[in-house]
Amino acid sequence: MIKLIKFYFFLLLILISSHAFSYQDFNVLKAEVTGRAVILDNNIEKAKRLALEDALYLASLKGGAFVDGFSSVSQNTIINDQSIIKSDSKILDFKILEENKNKNHYEIKLLAIIGNKNNSFKCKDKPINISIFKPKIIYNHSLPSFVIRSMYEWNNFFIDKISTNNQISLKKYNNFELDKIIKSSDNVEFDYSSNVDGIPSIEDGDYIVAPVYKVEPINFYRQVENPYEIAKYSIELNFFKGPNYKFFRTFVIEKEFQNRYPSNFKLISALTSKTNEEVNADVISGITDGITQIINKFNCIPIEANLKLINDMLYIDIGEKHGLRNRQIGIVKKNYQSGLKSNLDTTVMFISEINSNRSKLVPLNDKVKISKLDGMKIQFIE
Repeated sequence: MIKLIKFYFFLLLILISSHAFSYQDFNVLKAEVTGRAVILDNNIEKAKRLALEDALYLASLKGGAFVDGFSSVSQNTIINDQSIIKSDSKILDFKILEENKNKNHYEIKLLAIIGNKNNSFKCKDKPINISIFKPKIIYNHSLPSFVIRSMYEWNNFFIDKISTNNQISLKKYNNFELDKIIKSSDNVEFDYSSNVDGIPSIEDGDYIVAPVYKVEPINFYRQVENPYEIAKYSIELNFFKGPNYKFFRTFVIEKEFQNRYPSNFKLISALTSKTNEEVNADVISGITDGITQIINKFNCIPIEANLKLINDMLYIDIGEKHGLRNRQIGIVKKNYQSGLKSNLDTTVMFISEINSNRSKLVPLNDKVKISKLDGMKIQFIE
């Protein structure tokens, strides 16, 4: 029966390991366990494998497991007993500490890194590095002149608001058009001025954006119960990731506001319409809320980077300025272990040295062939 339970549990480990690559909200713990297996017919290799499976099984129990099942009973006698093990935990990686042959048993002691989903996980504040390029401004000429003039104030408010945010480090490239920079980075002959003036230096971990500010009427909202003319102000933010200008995602901040009360009588229209101050307050409130929502979404994005092999050591081109810390755990979504085979598909790494823009990483398991991790993506646990 114990062997059956272990079989189900090990099968679940394999299935769990195929889940999506998202580990930042894991609770992580370390466990030292010892697995044992009887040596039969002097088959040492089989005993090693069984001892390793036993150790991994015990380590998994350390991470928490739920045992459920049912029994078939006939005349007060159990004739069939079925057990199922359900677990939210996952062995991320392990390191064999000792191997011993003890009389008729083979023993393996290992250090395991175990993770399970934290259902109460809250995204943590982290630095956000943004390079902002020349914006585009679009407006409809049918709108009142005060709305178009106010639009420039709203644009400036947006920039000032993100510039003073403690989490955001902002670089301004107001004289550069992002679409030309992207094309110039691929083809230096595309845009003469960009190359003469110099293409801005974009680093790993930087986000690049050129805002599109837009204000437009949406008069189809006019109804009998709401006769006001309605307009919408929006900021479209198409973010790219450095240094290769790879498209990341789009955020949109938008705010609808009452434009004016149309009337054949100018006095009634003037008295009934919202004042410039009221419109400004309405739109600025929407911009403030939108910035807060975007920052919250950035906080929930896991920190990732690509490993680089330099002089037989692994590095990433991000560091403290991106929210990393020394000894922080990172997970690589592939396991390149030599020696004893494993059903695990992840490799745990630790930051051993860190500065502002670079970190050195070492694997938990010193048997990992680090050359095979070159170019692979690592995701960090917060």
